Amino acid sequence: MTLVTETDQSGGERMTIVHQSNPGVLVVEGLVERMTGGGKFVVAPVREYADVDVGNRVMIIVLDKMQPEVVLETLKERVTWPFASNWAILVRGNRYIDRCSVTYGDRKLSALDMFGVARTELSIPRDGVLIFRVPETISIENEDYVEVRDGFRSIGKMRFGSIEPTVLKELNPTVDVSGTIAPMQKVGAYPTNINFTSVTTGQNFWAVVSNNRYSVQLPNRDSYTTNVTWTIAPGNEGGMAEAGTLNLNLSEQAYSFDITW
Repeated sequence: MTLVTETDQSGGERMTIVHQSNPGVLVVEGLVERMTGGGKFVVAPVREYADVDVGNRVMIIVLDKMQPEVVLETLKERVTWPFASNWAILVRGNRYIDRCSVTYGDRKLSALDMFGVARTELSIPRDGVLIFRVPETISIENEDYVEVRDGFRSIGKMRFGSIEPTVLKELNPTVDVSGTIAPMQKVGAYPTNINFTSVTTGQNFWAVVSNNRYSVQLPNRDSYTTNVTWTIAPGNEGGMAEAGTLNLNLSEQAYSFDITW
């Protein structure tokens, strides 16, 4: 494998990977392993056996620099929490972004952090996804620009109409939520079930408590009020207690949520 520069019909140049090297040229895939205090870096070959010796002349090509830092997608989806919105801009990171922000036209958009708080700047891991919502009060125009920044540096800018759409099934439509439940200070009382009620739709989801643990699958990108059903053995006395709010807006398939009641 090697890299060559090709010229297309419009006269533009592009880098292309080919799988046969020229005579006398050895292509070795590697990863930057560490940086030295003198500003040098150490590259470790990906292949275990690479015919490379100290003193060989090399050309370093950082493959990550050959692709965009982020990929943008649009998502048409109606939500009412934390505000009414019909459209979202999805930002997928090809590398770690420390201070990712998105502007539509002249309006800065917000995304929810792991605690369900709307923020205009969030970090995004490599291969991670952030969902920036466009408020319903903003009129969508295909010619308006969407710009992504890492702090003050622009890392992507496209017209809204040229951004590829995504579909909900490509995301994580549901999240496996599990955790422990700490009993209330009442002698002989123990939890039996946990009820999760969607703030958006009012739909109820139940999880059975066993040995103070529970597990349930919930639709992503929603907020849930939680209530614990408890009883006192061996009698029939019992009741229901509020146990806080759960906010889901995750790019992972699982989430840990411990409950105190």
